[in-house]
Amino acid sequence: MTDAVPPEQVLGALKNDARPQKRRALDVVNAVCAELHKIGGRDFSVATIGRLSEQRGGPSMRTLYNAQSEHYRILIKAWAECARAAAGTSAGAAAKPLAEDDLLRRIPDPALRALFGTIVAERNRLRSEINVLRSHTNIVVDRRVLPGNIAVADGQITQVLTPGDRLLPMEREALARAISFKFLEQEGWREGPNGEILNAKGRKLFELGYGTAIRKTLGEQQD
Repeated sequence: MTDAVPPEQVLGALKNDARPQKRRALDVVNAVCAELHKIGGRDFSVATIGRLSEQRGGPSMRTLYNAQSEHYRILIKAWAECARAAAGTSAGAAAKPLAEDDLLRRIPDPALRALFGTIVAERNRLRSEINVLRSHTNIVVDRRVLPGNIAVADGQITQVLTPGDRLLPMEREALARAISFKFLEQEGWREGPNGEILNAKGRKLFELGYGTAIRKTLGEQQD
């Protein structure tokens, strides 16, 4: 198997008979590929190079897929082979990006080819973002039931708390016991018709509304 031709040599050959505008476009594509190779990139697909090139004012992905843009694809392929050689892999073992390019080039309609190229590029971008999120995100779901009532209005979620929702369990138990029939009977007390607490002689120990106020705080239904 012969060694791959160095990309810079391929670039020089492609620029020999090219017009100034095409030479500048080739330089942009070459610079993008060179930087990608420098950081250890392996994705030299036309979709990726086209997207990066367009950001620098070079040929767009749609342009690179055109039949007249074979010279750009030759340069990209040279960089892809250089990257595979640097990684110590065979030409066939890492041909996935080029396989996508070959598939797209079989679509005869330029507009349809560009559309599918955009879809492939977007898929690759989303796949990369998902992999990053999977490696850096640890989601903890709190399934505890929130106190109070949850109200939803205009897309906003509001937690509505009553005084009783702020009570600790032992505080609720203490208040409930203070007005329970068993406790009052044990002390010789009773609850009057308006929530007041009376002793055995009918003397008022707690004011009107004492019992009803506690029940409202605890959220109990009133008769």
